[in-house]
Amino acid sequence: MNERLAFLHAIRANPDDDTVRLVFADWLSERADPLGEFIRVQIELEPIRFSIGNPRAVELHAREDELLRRYGDEWIGAAAHFPNPTDFGPVFRRGLPDYACLALDTFLTHGDALLTAFPTLREVALYGLANRCSELTLCPLLAKLDALEIADWLTEDDAISLSVSPHLDRIARFKLWIGGEPYFLRELVKQAGATWPRAIDLVQVCGGTGCFTRYEVTRARERDAEADSIAGEANEACARELVRVVRPFERLFPLDGTLSGSCCAGHLPDGTPVLASGGAHHWFLATFTEGGNCRGFSSRLNDVRYLFRAGTREFWLERDAAFQEWVQEDLRLKPGLIWVREFDESDLRVALWPRHIREYIGDPSPHREATTTGSEFDWQNRGGEARGWLEYRNFVIDNSRETWATWRGQLYHLEL
Repeated sequence: MNERLAFLHAIRANPDDDTVRLVFADWLSERADPLGEFIRVQIELEPIRFSIGNPRAVELHAREDELLRRYGDEWIGAAAHFPNPTDFGPVFRRGLPDYACLALDTFLTHGDALLTAFPTLREVALYGLANRCSELTLCPLLAKLDALEIADWLTEDDAISLSVSPHLDRIARFKLWIGGEPYFLRELVKQAGATWPRAIDLVQVCGGTGCFTRYEVTRARERDAEADSIAGEANEACARELVRVVRPFERLFPLDGTLSGSCCAGHLPDGTPVLASGGAHHWFLATFTEGGNCRGFSSRLNDVRYLFRAGTREFWLERDAAFQEWVQEDLRLKPGLIWVREFDESDLRVALWPRHIREYIGDPSPHREATTTGSEFDWQNRGGEARGWLEYRNFVIDNSRETWATWRGQLYHLEL
């Protein structure tokens, strides 16, 4: 075994200890390998990665982006050229490949090459598993993972097939997307002992208040209660705190200043965090608590002439100019970074999921059969898109047109 590979195996054996990583970084830098600097940058960045207003985080992000642009293809190489376009990874964490999201077919056919090329890779999310877990049961690659995420909704037969895998006990941590009956969780709980598995995260992908109707709000609250009940029953059966519910939609979403010609976040003169938005006929203003909860919403007619000009370039330019005048002169809004939680006021909404994904995950069970023949959102082939949405911390702002936003609080537009 060469010295470089010995370092990688030592890091894989103690993945949470940065000491060996930093020694490896020094070893690389002595040989003029830019990966050494990248390891140090990501280790320093990790605890402040999402601190948007932190100047040091901004500096480290810029250097991280530059190093990935220059050397990312070289570091990843051909082993990560997957056949499915929504597969992604390996994702670098603390300087080295750590995680990948793959369709089941990709994992079965390319997983061995991937794990060989990247010895530090320890976590995999799999999708496209529904009705197919029997193909995974005897796969020896499972024994090489520390963590397995099931980014799909398994049938009862799937759960039974996977639970008898002889490699399952090598996996310390599980992440299970919940929706419908928690068949696989129940099988894991039956086998759980005092120390295995170390942890199970139930990822509740659908819930929250980013809903369009009262029915959706009610259903979201029911899902929250169901998830808590499932976790509580599992922990009681195991006699330890094994299972916890993870709700990605509960996080705070950043909105950073002037987002577009008709959308602006910031603070009123009294310090109140607000989001102002302009539609074809109305201006909208949402106000927030310091904790990010929407506490008020108002609208008013704008003075933009609409008839015969709707949709023209001149109309939108006039609308944006009038909006900026309202924001600056009437509201005296100072653009800046605010953090908000999911909210839906019909005319203005901030939420985790875009429509085309949310409609699927809201109730995935009817689609299980359709995935083999194709459906509106083909989970067998595009499930990685939903997992990638979580990984990259994107979210949605909707003010009659759905606009996608990055974790940095900035907008980007896509045709849907």
